[in-house]
Amino acid sequence: MIRGCLRLAGLGAMFAAFSPLAARTWTNAYGRTFEADFVRVDGSNAIFKLADGRHFSTPLAELSPADQTIVNGGRQAGRSETVSASFGKPWPREVRLAGPVPCKVVSENPAARRFVYESPGYRFTCDSRVTDDALRNFAVMFEATRKYAHELPLSLGGRERAGKLDILLFGTQREYIRAGGMPGSAGCFTCGVVMVPMESIGLKEGGTGFSLDTSRHNAVLVHELAHQLTPDAYFSPGSLGWFSEGLAEYMAITPYNWGYFSPDVHGNAVKSHVTTQGSTAMPGRALGTDITAPRLRRFFLMSYGEFSGMNGNFNYGLGLLLTHYFLHMEGGGKATRITRFLKGLHAGESGEAALQPLLDAGSYEKLEADFAAAWQRMGVTVRFEK
Repeated sequence: MIRGCLRLAGLGAMFAAFSPLAARTWTNAYGRTFEADFVRVDGSNAIFKLADGRHFSTPLAELSPADQTIVNGGRQAGRSETVSASFGKPWPREVRLAGPVPCKVVSENPAARRFVYESPGYRFTCDSRVTDDALRNFAVMFEATRKYAHELPLSLGGRERAGKLDILLFGTQREYIRAGGMPGSAGCFTCGVVMVPMESIGLKEGGTGFSLDTSRHNAVLVHELAHQLTPDAYFSPGSLGWFSEGLAEYMAITPYNWGYFSPDVHGNAVKSHVTTQGSTAMPGRALGTDITAPRLRRFFLMSYGEFSGMNGNFNYGLGLLLTHYFLHMEGGGKATRITRFLKGLHAGESGEAALQPLLDAGSYEKLEADFAAAWQRMGVTVRFEK
């Protein structure tokens, strides 16, 4: 689920037109608030003035994603986008970490409820302590997902701050929502940061902190990490929704076992996830094997609000079927259409113009027929609305 900067960018730009910002309530990444005037951004810090005239600074990363956007005029605070030039590489049959992944404690401050840990590519900040076994699991999960994204021939990347990708973990759903998470959601990606309640990623609270619940699946975490590793260009109109979420779904349902991803080139895991209820550990979309879908042109151009709205469960499932079709089914599995599509997005194309490579000089009706025929061979019937 994507939240925040897509809507907050305009608000940030509006506030940035005034300097300093008038006194208001600011919120840090864990929901705690303070009243102050915003003065300026100084490097990686935000400078504020209290009512008594005193000035103080705080790291931009310590503010909530929404407030980071406001003080930065809509820009992601201190983040740079990295994109791997991987178009044309062969599709990986497996992605496996070469060895153990270190994960270190940067700081643990129970009084401030701020616990910071790092793996080679990630920094995650928590409001509760995480036990050593959970840290080891996260180090492997984070780095395996990042390696998986980089090895896909889709030119993915990341949004780094000081060389790390940021994760915010919350001990309760209440704290997650206070910090800007969507009520009822299991996680979200906003302003370059992944925000997730600990319960959503298989952590349970104990006497020594949050530890790993081995009965849970970490698909939610992989889904949100996939968003963080998706270039900004892929959130453009024409891609936002069906592909931005379809790709995250594709990565999240890829069979995974302790640092080892096995890409689902044959579509069995995709079919199971879309058509069945799945399991308690990993629920499916439960759309069945006889699906009535909206016409593709409308679906491709659907606003993100509509895509993720009341019919979100269906739209996520259909987006995954389409993503898998373009990655592995059409053109003998060479992904030629979607590669041209993604290259166009990188070049600045969007909307209807960006979709033309997916049609391959044909019509939407022809694409619908080809898509339906491909999934029919897998035992899934797709009918399009009249």
